[in-house]
Amino acid sequence: MKNLLFILLIATTGMYACKKSEQAMGAEKILPSNSENDNIKSNAEILGYDMVISFISKGAGIDTKLKDKIDNFLISFNKENNTDVTPVKKGWGREGEIDYNFTLKNLSTSQKKKFISSIEELAGGSDMVHITFNK
Repeated sequence: MKNLLFILLIATTGMYACKKSEQAMGAEKILPSNSENDNIKSNAEILGYDMVISFISKGAGIDTKLKDKIDNFLISFNKENNTDVTPVKKGWGREGEIDYNFTLKNLSTSQKKKFISSIEELAGGSDMVHITFNK
């Protein structure tokens, strides 16, 4: 009789311990990529950025000198070409990591080429800046 009660106690405890929970306490609900809810989209998917400059860190913060050079270039480019190219800035890290998201639809083809080549020249193959297009 004692063995039967002991087995029932273990089985009952096991059933409650293995109960499926809907979500972990305090966790945000994350939808899988194959879910049917397509209404949730990021700004990049909605706006369709022409160019994204990502300032990354490898443990010691971003390259602030390069970021300042690009900021100064944006000011001078807008003055010279009488344009208003301003990035949508999105911070994403703990060490100052930030993305500059550009929509270049208001620029002429020659202005776009000049803008992109100048940014690539300023970045100079730095491993602290990633440039992506049509994101």
